[in-house]
Amino acid sequence: MKKSNENTSLKYLELAKEKEEIGEYKEALEYYEKSIEEDPDNIEAYFGLNLINSYIEMEKELKNDDASDNINKHIEFFNIFNEFLNKK
Repeated sequence: MKKSNENTSLKYLELAKEKEEIGEYKEALEYYEKSIEEDPDNIEAYFGLNLINSYIEMEKELKNDDASDNINKHIEFFNIFNEFLNKK
């Protein structure tokens, strides 16, 4: 892997995290995908991509679910993993 590709991948990864923090999940997905294109070995980008996809999927499911305690559980789950990502 070329060093320039790794650097570009890390830049995309940081942009993805920034978009994720402000709730722009579709844009975050795009940056995670670009990060992976530049460095297919970037495990953190795969993790972030899957986390956002899971969050979006949960959000869709919750729109059809009236149970507020389920919403709180999903939000708590997302926040825990978001904290994990931000520690890296």
